[in-house]
Amino acid sequence: MAAANPGNIHDVEKPHCPICLGRFKTPRQLTCLHSFCQGCLDDYISSKAGNVTELKQLECPICRTVILIPRKSENSVIGASLFPINTILQSIGGNDNEEVNRPCDCCLTDGVSAISTGFCVVCEEAMCASCITFHHKQKVSKDHSIITIEELTNNPKNFVRFDKGFRCQEHEEEELKFYCNDHKITCCSSCCIVHHRNCAQVLDLRKDANNLLKDIKPLHILDEMTNIENLLMNIEKKNDSNVVSLESQVQEMTNRIKEIRKKMNDLFDDLERNVKSDGNQLYKQEAILKQEQNYDCQALLNAVRNSHATLETVIKYGSDRQVC
Repeated sequence: MAAANPGNIHDVEKPHCPICLGRFKTPRQLTCLHSFCQGCLDDYISSKAGNVTELKQLECPICRTVILIPRKSENSVIGASLFPINTILQSIGGNDNEEVNRPCDCCLTDGVSAISTGFCVVCEEAMCASCITFHHKQKVSKDHSIITIEELTNNPKNFVRFDKGFRCQEHEEEELKFYCNDHKITCCSSCCIVHHRNCAQVLDLRKDANNLLKDIKPLHILDEMTNIENLLMNIEKKNDSNVVSLESQVQEMTNRIKEIRKKMNDLFDDLERNVKSDGNQLYKQEAILKQEQNYDCQALLNAVRNSHATLETVIKYGSDRQVC
């Protein structure tokens, strides 16, 4: 893989944070190599932690890789400052004003906000005046070259080292220099001494790079990655096709239901008309029959009433012979 060319640093499009979509502000890098603004990552960690104070891991917002949260001490506050700063992104990101007003990386690690005045070329960290003084007093860093933030802003390609290795997750101040073939993991010098001193095969990444490349077989990996890309593209196309097919099936079922509903409505309409027609006819027949019966009943009732009245008159005014 070709190394990045520092000479083209001003020609590269300014990187943006995947969360806020703005230019990086103090980019913090997770172990999966994805970087985010410190503030954005703090908000993300807070949303995942909630009321939990012992959050030990979280998922990367992009690739969902489970990230172990480093702890510097038992009383460390959970936050983005526990992750290392991506010094490359911080050096090439932002505009001139943002670089001049760049916060001190060392103070941010302790949760303190301070404006940096210098930049350590060796450590690749921005520092305020107090941190620079302290940096020069330390035995391991007294000879480090410190430049001004303005110098870094005007000529970042002269100071940013693109060939610098990745940092150790457990010891963020150290680079990954060894590869433990027993555990299949990269480690720094401290981890190599503490965790892998009894391992059978620990390789120096710089000395044994060629052998590692032979074992890893980059071209084979590229072919596999190409196959995976093609597979993912086919899956994406198949999913799109399935979505279109499903949409067509849903539309077809919807139209079919409409047709069935129309036929059922037509059947119910016919049934309603038939019931109404037959009911009206039956009603008319029954009404005529009852009317005729009423006529007969009325004639009989009149005859009975006349006989009743005649009998009362005979009983009242007739002779005994007439009554008998």
